[in-house]
Amino acid sequence: MAKLREWISGGTPDRPPRGALIVIAVGLIATVAAAALANTELSGDAAQLEWVRIKELPDSRSVTIPGGDGEQMQLVDAGLRASGMNVSGYTLYRSAASLRIEAGAPVGSSRILCSTSASGSDTEVAQTPELRASYPRSSDDLIDQPAYEVSLVEFASHGTGLAVVEIEDLPDNFATEQGIKLEWPTYRTGFEHWRYFLPPGPPAKDLVLPSTAIWRATKIPEFEISCELTTSAGEATVSTAGALRGRPAPIDEG
Repeated sequence: MAKLREWISGGTPDRPPRGALIVIAVGLIATVAAAALANTELSGDAAQLEWVRIKELPDSRSVTIPGGDGEQMQLVDAGLRASGMNVSGYTLYRSAASLRIEAGAPVGSSRILCSTSASGSDTEVAQTPELRASYPRSSDDLIDQPAYEVSLVEFASHGTGLAVVEIEDLPDNFATEQGIKLEWPTYRTGFEHWRYFLPPGPPAKDLVLPSTAIWRATKIPEFEISCELTTSAGEATVSTAGALRGRPAPIDEG
């Protein structure tokens, strides 16, 4: 049970085979969630929610890495998703993007701060039973942290206080190079941050760092996603932004 709880809330146990993840989530969560999460003071089954609104965000412009030979960095595969609205007027939103840095770029021992901001006074990152619904987690070597197919968040629907949502489009790993460390900076309402510490030397292949967060809000937030690279030769920043239009329909609680 402890391993299941850690897995569905985004921990770092050994990952089941990729094709079996959704089967496990659908087949087991509803029947064992209450027992597995007994220490969280949450009870009842977990409702599986669909993302009913999807919007792709434009790739950022490409920016030259300081001190390099023209190598570029860019935000790609950015997008937003939204669930239906619950009886309290809240909707789950998901933001995601990947930072790509070209192979051979002089980024060894550099730092990267990736941030997502969401407008609205009541917009905040959703909670899993143990941590925020923000991925990846802090890590001493990010490549060892697997990506997951689902996230379990605290969200009232179908008479339960927990909801399962899919994050299946993430890559298999949160980094493409060994030795990258990550820490979560101090949380601020309406913001999520990931601070990366890169190992010495240029990346042998294109470095890709995906991130995603799940938010809850009563109003439609505007999202801005950015990453700032700091090297010994200078700084570079890439960003993209956007919002879903129109309120999602209420969740069918029947």
